[in-house]
Amino acid sequence: MKKILVIFLLINSFVFSQDYFHFEELRGLEDSLGNTHLFYREVYPTTSCWDQSIYHFNVSLMNDTFFIYDFGFNPEGWGCVGDAVFDYEFFNDDPSKYIYGGYNLNIDPASILIRYDGEINLPSFEVRNIEISRQNDSIVYVDVLQGIYKSTDGGYNFVLLDSIQTVDVSLVSLSKNDDSQIYGIDDHKLVRSENDGNSYIIVDSSDWSEDAKLYYDSDQDHIYGVTHSYNYQKQSFTPAIFISDDNGNPFTWEKRIEYPGKLYFTLDEKQPGEIYYSAGKRIFRSTDYGTTFTLYKELERNITGLYKKSKSNILYVSTPLIIYEITPDTFNVIKEMQIPKEVFSWFPLGIGNKWIYNHYGNLERSEFRWKTSWEVIENKTIGNRVYKGILVSEYHNNSPVPEKAEHQYFRTDSISGIIYKAFMESDTVTYKEVYMDLLAEVGDTIPVENGLILTYESPSELFSFNSTKREFRGVITPYRILEFVKGLGFSFGLTEDLLSFSTDSLKGCFIDGVVYGDTSLITGVNDKPYSVFNYKLEQNYPNPFNPTTNIRFQIPESGMVTLKVYNILGKEVATLVKEERSAGSYEVEFDASSLPSGVYFYQLKAGSFIKTNKMILLK
Repeated sequence: MKKILVIFLLINSFVFSQDYFHFEELRGLEDSLGNTHLFYREVYPTTSCWDQSIYHFNVSLMNDTFFIYDFGFNPEGWGCVGDAVFDYEFFNDDPSKYIYGGYNLNIDPASILIRYDGEINLPSFEVRNIEISRQNDSIVYVDVLQGIYKSTDGGYNFVLLDSIQTVDVSLVSLSKNDDSQIYGIDDHKLVRSENDGNSYIIVDSSDWSEDAKLYYDSDQDHIYGVTHSYNYQKQSFTPAIFISDDNGNPFTWEKRIEYPGKLYFTLDEKQPGEIYYSAGKRIFRSTDYGTTFTLYKELERNITGLYKKSKSNILYVSTPLIIYEITPDTFNVIKEMQIPKEVFSWFPLGIGNKWIYNHYGNLERSEFRWKTSWEVIENKTIGNRVYKGILVSEYHNNSPVPEKAEHQYFRTDSISGIIYKAFMESDTVTYKEVYMDLLAEVGDTIPVENGLILTYESPSELFSFNSTKREFRGVITPYRILEFVKGLGFSFGLTEDLLSFSTDSLKGCFIDGVVYGDTSLITGVNDKPYSVFNYKLEQNYPNPFNPTTNIRFQIPESGMVTLKVYNILGKEVATLVKEERSAGSYEVEFDASSLPSGVYFYQLKAGSFIKTNKMILLK
């Protein structure tokens, strides 16, 4: 049971690292012709269970294809079903000859082990790790709940070894220097077996996590371990890099790097001593086996994967929405995702949206209370940029007439995800400043005056609206807190120094035609008509499907509606709706009898609303 629990924890922490779809876990290999092949996951955290399928990007052809399905869904509300993939490896660095493993979660859970030419049956719950010998690729090891399976015919037939059952993880790595050496984890210690797991010795007694990875230098002496090490001062596990300079033997391991965030590692497999690791947005490089590191590159977003092309100056790097090809002098974008539409709901600047706040504060012991109202009233186009005009009004003593009103302008950069606050005179922008970073992650600093750090994200039930809340805190004085709720916008603010303090708390709002909370504080707000519908495109059901599935959507007003289906290459394969529709909810059946199995996308366009979801056809 211990192993199963660890796996589910890993899935959940992996999938929800961002609250929008993004790239994760970049890997790579060089084929026999020297062509680079990248493999990465597209993680969709908005699905009911998990969605982190693996894709193959051929850099030489600039061709992107679906590789391995890794998807779980909740069909009837009783629990998740689907396939989870934990590891995949290649025979002789050939991207067309692979083997991958994981588990199928269903009423009767079972392991998954699939070669490129067929499925292998193992009497186990899950496959956690796969290792192929570098000396003889007919030798394949598989780590499962019961212990280690071994194949001597390239993964067609396996035998369960008589390995010690008390070891937490029997197989972390098969040494590339000596395929008789198997590394595992026992009670958070790194252990090694040289007799197919029948016995183990401890090679490092530091704290190692069960998801540890080992990387082997081409000098055949240095081994690099990337793990989560226990930090006794912080009472938590922290990503760390350990290095052995004597082929992993006991008492030769030393912790060199520790970083309190996600840490990624890669090395040049043919250039001794050249290694890289990322910490947040920064990449560090060493050419002396990790004795010293220097800052190599810094990116705009946190890094989600690294791969070094051997015997070259090329490094491939993924961030949540971009995969780069980096050299010492260049940054080339080779694949990019658009910022998902749902990200913009952290500050929903639709025309007519309105927020009501209670404001309280004091200045040199003089207390004041009033209400403030923000309302998006216009789009102002200046050059080729659109600014959202917000009317900010102050109401003293619950007066229905504002005592003061002013215009503020905001612009969202659709490429960077930055929201700017602009100051205007006679339709001329005189000054602008960063207001918010929609793609910020926990730990990021927002470059506003005095600085803000995104300290945490947590669930929010403000106005019984199930969503996510972000808290930003000031870097230096004055003491400052800002909170945003996804779908509602700015929800709370506090500013305090030695002389004064003030707070703003959201009492109610009117977002995209729906009222949340109490907006009666301002006369006339509740008199504004609104629709019981909002734009919405639901996940198709069933998903995966064969050969038909149903797609539901709703629109708040009459207008032209199109609903189309595209394949993974972006080619349109079906038009389900293309006509005028009145406000309401609809359901459309999609029949894919004539289409091959694979990943498809369906897109709804209605007015200015555009949303795309993914579905999987399995025949």
